[in-house]
Amino acid sequence: MTARAGVVEVPADRGSASRHVDADDPVFAGHYPGFPVLPGLYLVRFADQVVRGLRGAGRAPRLAEVVSCRFLAPVYPGDDIRIDVVRRPGEDGQWAATVVVGAERAAEIRLRYREGDRS
Repeated sequence: MTARAGVVEVPADRGSASRHVDADDPVFAGHYPGFPVLPGLYLVRFADQVVRGLRGAGRAPRLAEVVSCRFLAPVYPGDDIRIDVVRRPGEDGQWAATVVVGAERAAEIRLRYREGDRS
C-alpha cells in the first residue's frame, strides 16, 4: 500500500496589486477635458481583477454586487496606485478593497461575489 499526499487548496483571503495609470489611456480625453481624472468605475474594475486573480483560473466567482463604494481622492494620469483586498469573514462572499495613491486613500470599495459561479 502506497500513501499519497493530497493537495488541499485554501483560497487566499487577502492580496495586493500595484498598477500604473497610463496617461495615454483614451478615457482621459473625455473624463474630463482639460482636467483628466480616472473614472471611479476603473477602480472598481481593478479591485475586481485583484480578487479574481487571487481565486485563480477556473475558480473565479462572478461579481454580483457593488455593496458600497466611496471615492475619497481623485486618481490622475500617471499616478501609481495600490489595491489591497481582503475577504470579509462571515459576510457571504464579500471582499473589501482599498485603493491607495501614495499615502492617501483614493477609494474604499466592498464587492459581493457569487461563489461557485464560473464566468
